[in-house]
Amino acid sequence: MRLYVLGGGQLALMMCWESQRVPVHFSVYDPDPSAPAYRCAKRPSDPLEEVDKADAVTFEFENVDISLAERAEKLGKLRPPLAYLKVKKSRIEERALMDSIGVPTVPWRRAANWEEAIKIAESMGRAYVKVPTGGYDGKGQYIYPHEAALIRGLAGELLVEEYVDIRREFSIVAARAENGDVYFYPPAENFYVHGILVWNYAPTKVPEEAYEYVHRILEWGKYVGVIAVEFFEAKDGRVLVNEIAPRVHNTGHWTLETDASQFENHVRAVLGLPLRRPRAVAPTAMVNILGVGLGRLPLAELERLGRVYWYYKAEARPRRKMGHLNITAGSVEEAITKAREALRLIYEADFPRLVMRSRPSP
Repeated sequence: MRLYVLGGGQLALMMCWESQRVPVHFSVYDPDPSAPAYRCAKRPSDPLEEVDKADAVTFEFENVDISLAERAEKLGKLRPPLAYLKVKKSRIEERALMDSIGVPTVPWRRAANWEEAIKIAESMGRAYVKVPTGGYDGKGQYIYPHEAALIRGLAGELLVEEYVDIRREFSIVAARAENGDVYFYPPAENFYVHGILVWNYAPTKVPEEAYEYVHRILEWGKYVGVIAVEFFEAKDGRVLVNEIAPRVHNTGHWTLETDASQFENHVRAVLGLPLRRPRAVAPTAMVNILGVGLGRLPLAELERLGRVYWYYKAEARPRRKMGHLNITAGSVEEAITKAREALRLIYEADFPRLVMRSRPSP
């Protein structure tokens, strides 16, 4: 079997690692010759021809070469379907889809330009104004009124969301096979700083309706592969979908400590193989390593806490995901305690510079 992955970042790298139990020829397309996945995967000489050769084509993030995805879809090889990739090209389209299938989100409105966005945000009192395309890890998001000066002058259509008081954020990672078989990994509780995931732990308990919302998203376009759905639980009790990720996801990195990770099950699903259900799932915390190079990482101390996964990126920059640490424990409480110790070891007083978002002057 031949699997072709569009995108060669750390998600493709971990897919390649976890595909070793599957008899698969694993190739990746990424225009960056130093992309992490090339340490493990084959690099095709002709990206378009590789689509024709592959038994299945998938993607590891949303901003991939759409022409390759469209070619794979036309040949019946793209998993998950192109519809999910196209929805993720625009936050507005994603919100519209959730409305159409009865999945609740933060109340939102579409603005034709920044002037209209300011008026809508003003009517809401407090709001988020978001650039619809190209945003991830907190990019392209502005808080009104605190960042009103940065909203002025934004080009094109904008998404305006009501500010909601959040009790917590959690996610559900699910795998769906071509025959409709669905497996839910235990939910994870997530901790973000300025839109980027810093750490999380699993399992956590979540309201039952969250699983129903994931089912609706999966069934809408007959999803195949692994998906992550990120939720807000508001202080007033509402369960709201924040966004979907039609691929393997950072909030599921902790599953590497099971015997059937999100990465293996994604590969299995897109190749038409049966899903594997983990036989044992221990309480696990995951800590992202952001902006810290290997040379200044306290590796020996971190390895006493858990397992370090390194992505082999050429340059460490603030907020860039360089690796992560997985910590298994006898209880959720123990995993949380060790995760906090890991955060201290990794960042110490440098946390604001490495993790918190800097804003340009208005």
